[in-house]
Amino acid sequence: MKTISAIPLILILTLTAITLWGMEPAADCPCSGSITRMAKAYQEDAVFKLLIDMAFAHMQQVPEHYRTGGNPWIGKNFNDLLIFFQQWCDFLPQAQGSSDNGLYYIEQMDLFAYKNPYGRAAFQTKPGIDLFRAFAGERGAFLDSPASTKYVAEWLANPRTEKEDYLLPDPDAPDGGFTSYNTFFSRGLKHPQKVRPQTMPERDYIISAPTDALMNSIPAHIVDAKTKIRTKGTQELNIELLLAGSKHWSRFIGGTALSCILMPNTYHRYHAPVSGDVIETRLVSGALLGMKDFPSFVPPGGNVGYYGSDFNAFEAYQRGYFIIDTGAYGLVAVVPVGLSTVGSVVFKEKYLNATGPMPIARGDELGHFLYGGSLVILVFEPGMYRSDAIKVRLGNQIGTLDTKSNK
Repeated sequence: MKTISAIPLILILTLTAITLWGMEPAADCPCSGSITRMAKAYQEDAVFKLLIDMAFAHMQQVPEHYRTGGNPWIGKNFNDLLIFFQQWCDFLPQAQGSSDNGLYYIEQMDLFAYKNPYGRAAFQTKPGIDLFRAFAGERGAFLDSPASTKYVAEWLANPRTEKEDYLLPDPDAPDGGFTSYNTFFSRGLKHPQKVRPQTMPERDYIISAPTDALMNSIPAHIVDAKTKIRTKGTQELNIELLLAGSKHWSRFIGGTALSCILMPNTYHRYHAPVSGDVIETRLVSGALLGMKDFPSFVPPGGNVGYYGSDFNAFEAYQRGYFIIDTGAYGLVAVVPVGLSTVGSVVFKEKYLNATGPMPIARGDELGHFLYGGSLVILVFEPGMYRSDAIKVRLGNQIGTLDTKSNK
């Protein structure tokens, strides 16, 4: 992976001045307000300053060969962090062969907390959690602006985007007529039943992928209500925390979970994996960054669906949940999770604060994400989904071939 590129000396001096002389970052930086607040907090809030300083003092090296240059935060300080935020603020991902560089800054920010409790606490407790949420809000506003369409035409020109499948505001325009990167990112399908047909929709025992995703092929086992019990050959999940506030959480003890992880270059609307009645929904606020072991979640090859991915990290992130009653097959929880700056787990309006059973068919759209790393966790009651492998039928996609530019 690439390392952070060099930046003009004037930018370094400007950002250094924030902490030394109270000056503001460049006026044209979309996140100048939150970065200035962050610098002020470092000057005036003793606890925030201590956590940041301790985080830099306890940076951990990543596994050998994980990334060129190792952990980018080793040997750095708070001024480097401010420079990083200014660079990240108006970053726009670009396609790179059959992949993209969308995780570039997300990865580095999560390495700030890699096996570093001070790094996690700095931005998962006040005032850091509020400061980062403000940064995410300003970055989100930039991604909602016309200036963020800079590379949309490039994305649409890439055959891997499969633009013919999507609704384009202006099909004749190089950028598709999208007014922002987020409108492109959350684009809808033109003919969902044609380009993403449901396998045998009349059969109620089939589970469908909720979106275009990489899937963890071995389910996580929910071995206990609260206590994390490490059992050889299994993973554990604290279901009470994941389904914060649900009156149905105990129904899933002893059940299994399956992760469906979205990459930045994929379709970002999520759909019902089963048919039934939606009986409960909720949006849950939470942290926007701070994964303690990012290299275990995204290994060097990028296969986030590999066996061993840690589900427990997702219990603290901003998320939502849908509880679907399938009848004969019990309850299924659908948990969309926003990771690393994604404070944008969006429900379709009719599912917000649902108070009574709402019929839903497998494949119906539930909501969408805006830009960033995201995933959907599916949770099943005991005995309802025990397979240790994903089952596919003739003709179903099992993967895509990489291009040389990804090697």
